Amino acid sequence: MARQERLKYIYRFLASHRPKEIGPIWIPEIWNECGYTDILDTKHREIKVDPVPFLLHHLNFLFQLSESYAFEEQSLDRSIIYSSLVRYTAAWDYNHDGRIQSGTFLRLMILLPLLKKMGVNILYLLPVTRYSQMHWKGDIGSPYAVHSLFELDPDLHDPLLDGISEFTLHDEMAALVEACHLVGVKVVVDFIPRVTARDSEVIEDHPDWVYWIGKEHLEGFRPPYIPELGFFEECSPDKLETIYRSKETAAFLSKFSPPPNELNPLLWQCLKQRARQSGEPLLSLVEENMGITTAPAHSDWVNDVQPIWTDITFYRLFKDHAPQVRDFVPPNQPPYVLFDTIKCNMYPGTEPNRELWDMLVEAVKFNLHAYGVDGFRIDIGHVLPVPLLEEMFRTIKEIRPHAILISEDLFNRNHLKAASTGYNVMLGSGWKIMTDISVETLQAYLQELPELAIHVFACSETADTPRIASRGGIRLARMMSVFNSFLPNAIPFLTTGIEMNEEQPLNCGLADNTGGAEIPRAFFNRLVINWTHPQPMIPLLSRLHAGKRQLEHLVRPQNFFVPDAQGEVLMYAYLKGSEMLVCCFNLSADAPQEIRLNAIYPVSDGWTVWIDSLADPEFALVSAAQGGRDWRMLQPHQGIVFYHPQIKP
Repeated sequence: MARQERLKYIYRFLASHRPKEIGPIWIPEIWNECGYTDILDTKHREIKVDPVPFLLHHLNFLFQLSESYAFEEQSLDRSIIYSSLVRYTAAWDYNHDGRIQSGTFLRLMILLPLLKKMGVNILYLLPVTRYSQMHWKGDIGSPYAVHSLFELDPDLHDPLLDGISEFTLHDEMAALVEACHLVGVKVVVDFIPRVTARDSEVIEDHPDWVYWIGKEHLEGFRPPYIPELGFFEECSPDKLETIYRSKETAAFLSKFSPPPNELNPLLWQCLKQRARQSGEPLLSLVEENMGITTAPAHSDWVNDVQPIWTDITFYRLFKDHAPQVRDFVPPNQPPYVLFDTIKCNMYPGTEPNRELWDMLVEAVKFNLHAYGVDGFRIDIGHVLPVPLLEEMFRTIKEIRPHAILISEDLFNRNHLKAASTGYNVMLGSGWKIMTDISVETLQAYLQELPELAIHVFACSETADTPRIASRGGIRLARMMSVFNSFLPNAIPFLTTGIEMNEEQPLNCGLADNTGGAEIPRAFFNRLVINWTHPQPMIPLLSRLHAGKRQLEHLVRPQNFFVPDAQGEVLMYAYLKGSEMLVCCFNLSADAPQEIRLNAIYPVSDGWTVWIDSLADPEFALVSAAQGGRDWRMLQPHQGIVFYHPQIKP
């Protein structure tokens, strides 16, 4: 179907099919950015509406809104990314029956006007593929336990579209992409090429594409602890012999088994036939009858304290061992996965699993053609074999020359490598730096940004970290949103829910502040964002977007510098010709701090408060340019951006 065709198909279907059994629903009042007026009831920042008329009105609003936006290639300097887990972002107790209903592709469209209000022009979708129904973590299962790269999560189908003829779930996803394109938003999807669900669909035809262990080793399975090495060390070549000579490593390798088709070919064929006929899970049959199971995945860092990932297993990307470790591996060792095996970029074998590689490349093409997406975030992409990554990127760029390609690399220091590989955005170090809100760490971070060869995420939280509001409350979250909005070579990155000061995380795999507590997490539990929060951050995010766009000629890396801190006040600034922007942040949680703008540049008068993190009505603003004074008092966790239009040398 052509551009807008799926959306119009949905519109015509809803306009002509209004099932009587579909009653009114409750939605957060803040979602009504389209200005729908036929509201049946209002309560606690929610509104009650008939869903079909509301959606028809909303789709009309999108069609009209699209006239204000041209879908065009934009500089990453002008971008804002919003990260969404569809089932969570648009989840709600729609019927007020105490049951949270999953978000759907159709209902996520309701949020597009809100995203535009915050300046979002890239929607990054966390996995929407069909995920495993076995080995769940939590009560709903992780979207990263991908069962199929060519199917979608059936829960993302919207029941309002039941009965729509010749229209698949793939069409619903494509319609969401069309809606985004209508209002100038590109869509990037999470692509998972290094791991798969432990009961992945690939196992039936290709059991040798994953790793297997004796079932008796599953309980307590973990990578070996290497006492000769320290905590959280990278598996560099100089450590290989130490790792492989360890007694724990020998015990670990002994847990692995040949795949079932090699262990007992006849029994394997019988179990496959039984699974097809009975519908029983094939992996369960293998566990019961052959005593082996797929190996859970784990971190590629040595002596990492992260728990193993019990719901996923690594793809076996090479059929042989890497040359660097062959002398350390016992004869007849079954295929195994260890720190170095995971890092196929550093330790590739010599015999690629070509059929698996072809499937991964085909999955990329499928996403581009079936949905019209604009790019990919490559999950654990930095450990993929370089030739495979290059082949994927060539394929992508042949179809989408301006594709957005996001690396998960966690460290700014790897920017040159990421850029040379073909990425144009990377996660970077911000998430880690901003777990330690101190002048020293943030200054060091600021000073490296202008030299980066690639854009990084400007964020204080991601889907894999605790929420910034859980670390220091709403004031800190607002201040850091200002901090992240004007950085050079950095794209403001909004994790779904941050706009509502959400404290419940999607995950805590990085920079965990829970002490290992089993708290609800959206990756594994059925949760909703607090869309009725009385103090949403959306007005501030909207002002930040508008304020930066007005000064985008000034906010460029070549104009950036970092003044000396003043006590607990961190600052960064831009100077071009007669214009100057100074961003000031009181990092103290409990004490006001004095700032002296004339210590940065010898001028006292003419400063304008461009943005204030506490300027919304619910916060008390305690700073103003009065009487020509050259100082301001910043309240705890307050960020202010000052602008001067006519600085004189």
